[in-house]
Parts: sequence; structure tokens; C-alpha cells
Amino acid sequence: MFFFKNLKKNNAKYLEREEIIASSWDTFSDIPHYKKVIWIHSASMGEFEQIKPVVEELTKNRDYLYIIVSFFSPSGYNNQKQYPFLDKVCYMPIDTKENAERFIQSVKPDIAIFVRYEIWRNHLLELKKRKIPVILVNATMPSNTFYRNSTCTRFFLRDNLNMFDLILTSGSRHTDYFEQLNLKTTIRTLTDTRFDRIIQKVEEAKVYEVLDHRIFDPNEIIIIAGSTWKEDEKILLPAINNVRQSIDAHIKVIYVPHEPTEEHIEDLSALIPAHALFSRIKECLQDKGCKWVHEKLLGKDIIVDEIGYLLGIYRYGHIAYVGGAFGDGIHSVTEPAGYGIPIISGPNLSKSTDAQLLNKNKALKVVKNEKELTDWLKFLILNSDFRKEYGRIAKEYVYNSAGSSKIVADRIISILYNEQKK
Repeated sequence: MFFFKNLKKNNAKYLEREEIIASSWDTFSDIPHYKKVIWIHSASMGEFEQIKPVVEELTKNRDYLYIIVSFFSPSGYNNQKQYPFLDKVCYMPIDTKENAERFIQSVKPDIAIFVRYEIWRNHLLELKKRKIPVILVNATMPSNTFYRNSTCTRFFLRDNLNMFDLILTSGSRHTDYFEQLNLKTTIRTLTDTRFDRIIQKVEEAKVYEVLDHRIFDPNEIIIIAGSTWKEDEKILLPAINNVRQSIDAHIKVIYVPHEPTEEHIEDLSALIPAHALFSRIKECLQDKGCKWVHEKLLGKDIIVDEIGYLLGIYRYGHIAYVGGAFGDGIHSVTEPAGYGIPIISGPNLSKSTDAQLLNKNKALKVVKNEKELTDWLKFLILNSDFRKEYGRIAKEYVYNSAGSSKIVADRIISILYNEQKK
């Protein structure tokens, strides 16, 4: 509670959040009495993006279902209010006994779904008291070694996880962890529903062009440097120069920094003399009379100075370099994998099971320095058959993991209507 008292005292966003919660209690009275209420809680926008395919499966039964989603973070609440497949979006109140009683009495859910690692003890206790079924979807073990192995933490987790009626894990290694806790709760192994979302977004991105294909030379090899940090760029830029000087190939690099701050873009621009900014290209492409892009962009690298475009940009790539692995950990590799692109990264894959499995299957290559990166880029550029094969392996990894969203949605419906478990 000390944390929340400090937050309330010092954080304007928290106070705004509390005001929204205070004004929203009465709005739950509008829920039609004849509909089954599904309450989904997600920490933030990222986790909810991964559960969207489940929501969209559920809305096929929209006539008799009412779907409420709660968020703790403003990022989720503010960005998903207009998502058309929800009946109501709200904030999750702080996990006190009084808040839990009032919230669940107001919502009156017929089933509660928590996403990934969200465990709110007082809300779980209240749900248990009211005999409302609760499912944990995309369940994953704690990423921090201390939380996984501490006796005290394991006891706390076991006590809370036993309040779920069903835990659907996002892979066998997570199932193994939960089974080691000796839970009474039923545990089932699935793949992560985010694979369905990735495939959905990849297929959408194939239709909608972020960039005009005419700005690319058909003979160019396009390298997408996604979610890069300065630690990545320290080896990436000289390696690209080495490759250009040592082999006869047309290469275009699209740099997509993880944080495209003004300072970062200025520093990157100074290091890449022949470049164009994504924002200027986009402006020109929107102006039908603009000739600048088609006449002057060929042969230039592109620096993406806006956020939200990386997934769509991966569609143009032949090779992907994914950043973060020279720091705290690699960023998402499943998006480029979904397009069938071979992946390169730094050495820190510890926080990404996907990266570890892709690396094991040779679809992702770990490099530790400039020379290793130079050598591997040259190999992939000069050996198109290997490049395509590693890309095929990457794509199969994503597409073979699809299908869990429908299984989760079907299970929710079966619990709601007390049907025979599938």
C-alpha cells in the first residue's frame, strides 16, 4: 500500500485515473440483463493486443455476450476505447478488498479472464467467494529468476494461482513451471494467442503499403534494422559499410530506432550521409504531384523517425536485424519471422523464448561483434537459397503456432454455458 500512497501523492496520471474510476461506477448499470458478461483484465495495451484474436472470436456470439475490458495502465485505457469489438473499457481499481467488492458487484461478471501474469489477490478472492469462474490466459512463468525461485514468492504464487479455475499456458516450459508449484488448478498447454494476432497483422500489412513499392530498386537487398539502440548501431553501421565495400550488391537499409527521439534521429542522420527521413517520404507519397521520392530515393537508406510503422515495414525486407540484444534483451522477433525473413541479433536472448527457439532452428543468427555481423550479412546476401530457407523456417515457426485463440474462446463459451469440456 505504501507504493500506491506515493503514487497517489505524486502522480498526476494516477489522480486522473482515479477520477475516471470514480465517475464510472454507475455506468455498469446499463449492461443488458439477458447477456452473459465476460470481464477481461489486461495490464496494458501490449498484453491486450495479444488477446484481441480471442475477443474477435467471442464477438461472433455478440448477440448474447457483453465484453468488458479493464486496464491498469493509461496506455491500454486510452488506446483501446475505440476498439469496436468491446462493449465497455474501464480502469481496474487498486486491489483493495473494498474496491474488489464494489467493482465485481457493479460488473457482475459471469466469467473473468486475466491475461498473462496479472494476479490481483483481492479481486480473485471476491470472484472465488461469488463462485465466478476465472481463467488465466497466456500464462507465463515470472521472467525474473528471483521471483521464479524464491520460496516465499513461490508460496505466494501458489496460493493465488490456486484461485483460478483454469490456467492456459503459452508453452510447455511455462506449463512445467506451474506444475512444479503443485497447483490444484487445472493447467493446459497452448501456444500464445499473440501468434494469431501477429499473423492477422502480417496479412493486413501485406494489403496496406506503408511505403510505395516504386521507391525500391528490384535488384536491391533490403535490410530492416528494427527496434535498434545505439549499442546496436555501433556495430551495425560499420558492418553495413564493410559489406558495401567488399561485395558488389545493391543494399538499402531501413533503420527503425526503438526510441526515435529527436536526438537519436539527429545522431543517426549524421552517421548516414545518404539517407532520407521516413516522415518526408510519407509526406511526398501523399502528394500525387511530388516527384522527389521516385527520382531521388533510389540508392539511399531510410531512417524512420516516427513510431508505429515497424510491422508494416518488415514486409519489404530480405534480412532483419532486431535490436536490444546488446543491452537488456532482444525485442520482438515474431513480426519479421511472420514475414519469412531471416533474423540477426546481438547475444542477449534470455528474455525471449521465441528468439532462443528461432536461433536453435537457424532462423536467427547471434553475432557478438562487427566482424561476425559483416560476415553473416555477406553470407546471406550472396547466398539467396540459404536466405530463403532460413526465412521459411522463421515463418513456419509463427504459422505453426497459430490457432490458440479459437481454442481459448471455445473454452470460455463452454464454461459460460456449462457445456462438456472440449
